[in-house]
Formats: sequence, C-alpha cells, structure tokens
Amino acid sequence: MTSNRRYASSIERRSLQKKNLRDMVGEPDSLTMFELDLENELVTYDPKPKKARAWVRYSGRAMKVNVYVLAWTPTAVRVRWVNAEQVRQEAWVWQPAVQNTPWTEL
Repeated sequence: MTSNRRYASSIERRSLQKKNLRDMVGEPDSLTMFELDLENELVTYDPKPKKARAWVRYSGRAMKVNVYVLAWTPTAVRVRWVNAEQVRQEAWVWQPAVQNTPWTEL
C-alpha cells in the first residue's frame, strides 16, 4: 500500500480539524479580567472581523482552530469560532496565540 504524498498534508489537516471539533466540549478557557486589565488597556474593535488561526483551550487542552478576530489590546485578542455543535464561542487569548492566516472552509 502506498501513501498519497500529494494530498497527505491536506488529509492530516482535515483529520486534525475533525478531532479538534470533537474535543470542543463545554465552555472555552478565556483570559481573566485581571490578565486583560481592560481598565488600563485600549481595546480596538474590528467592524469587519478578519479570519485567522488561533490556539484556544478547553479544560486546559490546547487546539488550533479557525477563528474571526473581533477585538484586540496590545497583549490580547478576542476571537470567535464555531464548535462541533455549530455554536458560536468566544474567548480572549494572548496575542502570540493568534496567527494572521486566512483560512477556507473544508
């Protein structure tokens, strides 16, 4: 049996995305109000949220998902994504956890 080198990365990406969707149970972990320090940080809101990739956590388990960037501060980013049950979820994550990489639906 041979492997399909041409489509291997695409197949692996889809497999990982399906696994991530199954593991998105409950509410995502978000930065605390203390970590955000919104009273002292300027928040910028995007009227047209941009696509990106971000590391989000569920019960401490990190997974990389396709997100929309809703707002940001100098240190944090508010992102939105859809979980396996097609429910929109949002969380604040640290800015380095977000990659400004557009994505397409599978």
